[in-house]
Amino acid sequence: MKRLCPLIVGVIVLVIPLVVCAAPRAAKRDKDNQEDDAVADSLARIEAEKYLSIGVDFYRKKLYTDAIENYNRSLEYVSDYYAAMVAMAKTYQDMKDLTPAEKWYRKVYETHPDSVAGYLGLAGIFLIKASMNEIYDDSAQALAEEGVERFPEESDLYHIIAEVFKRKGGVEAADSVYKAGLETNPENLGLRNSYVNFLTDHDRYEEAYENELYIVNAKAEDYIAREKLGDIAMKLKKYGEAEEAFNKVIELRPEDVDARVKLANVYLALKKYSSAETKLKEAIELDSTKLVPRIYLGVVYLNWGKEGQAEKTFNKILAMDEGNGDALYFMGTIYVRRATRAVKQTTIDAW
Repeated sequence: MKRLCPLIVGVIVLVIPLVVCAAPRAAKRDKDNQEDDAVADSLARIEAEKYLSIGVDFYRKKLYTDAIENYNRSLEYVSDYYAAMVAMAKTYQDMKDLTPAEKWYRKVYETHPDSVAGYLGLAGIFLIKASMNEIYDDSAQALAEEGVERFPEESDLYHIIAEVFKRKGGVEAADSVYKAGLETNPENLGLRNSYVNFLTDHDRYEEAYENELYIVNAKAEDYIAREKLGDIAMKLKKYGEAEEAFNKVIELRPEDVDARVKLANVYLALKKYSSAETKLKEAIELDSTKLVPRIYLGVVYLNWGKEGQAEKTFNKILAMDEGNGDALYFMGTIYVRRATRAVKQTTIDAW
């Protein structure tokens, strides 16, 4: 042991200086390598962002093939670039090419589990597929429910779950999902609009009206929401509210023919025949080829007691479309009325 100890000490003494001397040089090389890697990563990120930007520009112009080509170049620089992967999936989805869209959403789901896009996109693809084959309903529901657990604020996930329940016939379950989603995020107008459709499908017009009114108050210039509000108000016989809604649509879209027809229908229900006639004539002047305003005009004249003008209106429609069922029906109504009056008068004269 006495002879070995000096040797051991000697080895230790020899080794330690080597380590001490080498450590600073190794640390310096590591630091240099890290800085080089950081610079390389930064340059790669810049290039990736550049090609993504070019791709997005092509996407906006609906030049999808060129967009995909640039997304691929972006991913060559940064293989897990989140924004490029999502853009790729979305572009394929817009092209109605569901297989690659699903592939890319799955990559997002697996590579970026802390992002909602993978859950939402992949569940959405399964929902689309479920409309063609119901076996995908369960996959859409499972992914959306998994997403809700991680992202309870994302109301679009609730929408997907509710859509699955609707298809499966679970009306109460779908209703509860919509309510949970809106309670979590009441400002999600897309989800609320879907809920309005759900409510009107089940003749729950009062609730539908309140939810559509919320949308209109949030988006005052949304003429589609205004028109929908008017349609629901008509179902509830809230004629004043319907009149206001359709008038606002016309204010937002002065050339809108259909809104004038709907407004005329409000006046017809209120027996304001002169106002109804005015709106229908405006509609006909805006587009003389449309038959619906002329049919409504004829109906207004019939209800107004202006049988001659009604007959003239329906004859004009039949000159434009000789097989028009509505015009033929109402012309028959006019003839029946006349025949009934003639028989009645003959009876009176006979007596």
